[in-house]
Amino acid sequence: MRAILPEDSLLSAQEAISLFVSKVPPERRIKEIEITDALNKISAEDVYSPIDLPPFSRSTVDGFAVKSSFTPGKFKIIGKINIGEYKKIEISDNEAVEVDTGAMIPKGADAVIKIEETKIEGEYVEIPKKLNFGTNIAWIGSDVPRGTQILYKGEKITPEKIAFLASAGIGKVKVYEPPSVYVISTGDELIEPGKELQPGKIYESNLHFLISRLKNDGYNVVGHKVVGDDKDKIEEALEEASEIADVIIITGGTSAGEKDLVHQIIREKGEIIVHGLKFKPGKPTLLGKFNGKPVFGLPGNIVSTIMIYDRVIRNYLSLMKGEENTTEETEYAQLLLPVKADKKRFTYIPVYLVQGFAIPIPFDSYMVGSFSLADGFIGLEPGTELKEGDRVEVIIKRKDMRITLIGEEDKRFDNLNVRKIYLGSQVSCKALEKGIGDIVVVSSLFCTPNNYDYLIERRILEQGEGDEVGYFDWLGLSKFNRNPSVKLKSPSTVLNFLGKAKVFAPEGYLKEGKELGKEKLFVIVRNKEAFKFLNGIF
Repeated sequence: MRAILPEDSLLSAQEAISLFVSKVPPERRIKEIEITDALNKISAEDVYSPIDLPPFSRSTVDGFAVKSSFTPGKFKIIGKINIGEYKKIEISDNEAVEVDTGAMIPKGADAVIKIEETKIEGEYVEIPKKLNFGTNIAWIGSDVPRGTQILYKGEKITPEKIAFLASAGIGKVKVYEPPSVYVISTGDELIEPGKELQPGKIYESNLHFLISRLKNDGYNVVGHKVVGDDKDKIEEALEEASEIADVIIITGGTSAGEKDLVHQIIREKGEIIVHGLKFKPGKPTLLGKFNGKPVFGLPGNIVSTIMIYDRVIRNYLSLMKGEENTTEETEYAQLLLPVKADKKRFTYIPVYLVQGFAIPIPFDSYMVGSFSLADGFIGLEPGTELKEGDRVEVIIKRKDMRITLIGEEDKRFDNLNVRKIYLGSQVSCKALEKGIGDIVVVSSLFCTPNNYDYLIERRILEQGEGDEVGYFDWLGLSKFNRNPSVKLKSPSTVLNFLGKAKVFAPEGYLKEGKELGKEKLFVIVRNKEAFKFLNGIF
């Protein structure tokens, strides 16, 4: 029976896959695996860090930990803490503890001097200069605070994210299992490569392309077969495939010829959802079901097979694997803020990508969490300085297509299921100027928008005595800085400094304290789709 495919009834590739997904929803299986096996798998759950990173305040140099308020001077060496060691050592005035790079800071110490900048005399060490509070210390939570989202559901797991998971003490993750696929190639004209080519025959290539491409894309090919134009044998191959595979791909036999048997079998024994695409080459493509399993019937032409796999089949398989539209590539973008490289070294700077702009992420070499959360990075030659608006090439690690919030952090946003770029009002005011971001949150201490959708008013509270812990200049909270010895990038980490220094944060982060002043956060919603995510907050 011939299958006539009128041009005016054909669907586009996108229309066809949308219809097919609605009729044959992709089934997903979830499996918990070791993080060492999770590379390139798709996360089946949101994962959050159960600890602060770093999990304790540690030295960034080999040297001596002391109380900064007693420098310069001579200090008695009372012990040593090696990397990986925990010792209950508390230093007093004019006492020092030798520490390795990465070692825990002893109780009472608030600065570390490099060993090469000291003079050791027996059991004493001479420190010749004044040290500031926090010198050469990576404070607890200074990379990312407890509760930071490591993975979102549907994200492809990269080596950087595996490092982040491991650093947070997470050994297993739940992922979507890739579907299994059975490939069948049909046609009396086909000869296996390596055999003698006979008159009227061609070498089979569809099967070999599909198997290699499926394996390259991370799918499990559980079987394959070349079958002649014999209705019983084709049906037998389909029966076998449906028993052991999640998806069937069959080439040949979908056109209008009398020997095109595949569409006949599927129509009789299964169901045809789509037959014929507005697509060249690839018009006779078939999408259907056989024994309840999705089946893709492709024309015998190898170019059609390649094109239809890329435009149709791959999309469906990606949905089964839980994968979103993420790619590894490079992309050009405009810098939202200026950046500069180290004067002597080639420098990689992680960035977020938002609607054609690259937003630089403040970063230090120990910040694996910050680096893994980036969309990509730019590479700069030593001494390079780039201005706002300069065009840069970004090496893409992922593309996060979720609704994006840019700007200030607030407790009300903790459970908001959106992408959060908490880089303060320096970035969000620029985002407003450039017209990017779905939800933009700016501090009244930085800029005042002409229009806004919601307003948050919050008190800023202060607790403690001693050296001040403040905030980096890009945050609205930095306007309350007086002379901070340590600067934070998130009020979420302020609790780590209670009882050790003078701290301040918005109410909600601190339960009590002296009121320093008030701050208004203006919330501007630039994407109508984002309003639903804010339901229940305002």
